[in-house]
Amino acid sequence: MREGAAPKSKRPTRLIFVGALSFVVALGAFAPASLMAPLINASGANIQYQEITGTIWNGAFRGVSTGEVLLGDIDFTIRPAALLTGRASAGFTIQDGAALGSGRINLHLLSQSVSISDTSVAFDLSAVRRYSLFGIPYQGRIEARDANISWSRNGCVNAAGDIRTDVLDSSSKTLVGESLLLAGPAECESGQMHVTLRGANSQGRTEIKIAIDQELTYRVMASVDLGRADLENNLRRLGFEDGDGVLVYDVVGALKGAGS
Repeated sequence: MREGAAPKSKRPTRLIFVGALSFVVALGAFAPASLMAPLINASGANIQYQEITGTIWNGAFRGVSTGEVLLGDIDFTIRPAALLTGRASAGFTIQDGAALGSGRINLHLLSQSVSISDTSVAFDLSAVRRYSLFGIPYQGRIEARDANISWSRNGCVNAAGDIRTDVLDSSSKTLVGESLLLAGPAECESGQMHVTLRGANSQGRTEIKIAIDQELTYRVMASVDLGRADLENNLRRLGFEDGDGVLVYDVVGALKGAGS
């Protein structure tokens, strides 16, 4: 560098970057959300919808369903600034269907993972008509409160949250005249997501463990300790078997969607 020569300014480069980013944000402000349709349709997910309204940054999916289950209307707002950190981040609310709640979903482009954060959602289990739980039609609802879950190609990376359900409450009241509510945490272990739900009343206790691996294969393991021969015989007729001092139920399947 010659003596007295001034260093080249980075200002033009910064202006070009800011201008390009402003153009992308402005373009998205007017681009219709329907531009997302080809990506969603090509994803292979078991998701259907009636229409997409609004813009790419602020829009809604109307009449979202999976299989035979109507989930509801999903409104979303995307944060353009999150793209600068290598992720796409969208806040959402869902209502007018089997699901009700709100949260945030994040797509991490560099790590190729997806996560949900600050999410609280309730789901009406009676909307699932094709399957049953221990031979009993699904009823009641299940809630996830303050859920934070990260999922990559290798499976579950991190999970936290409080899961609650009254899926067995009606059956318990019919059988023993008492309520039975189940609750427990969501956790990650060796790439699998684990949910352990426990509940008890004066007639016995119940524990249900759910594990989901990176291939979306699930395993449900239930144990029931009643201490009453008449009730235990009823459970054996539903598929429970004798375990280590308790009755156990174990089933494995593929997670394809609530209605698939």
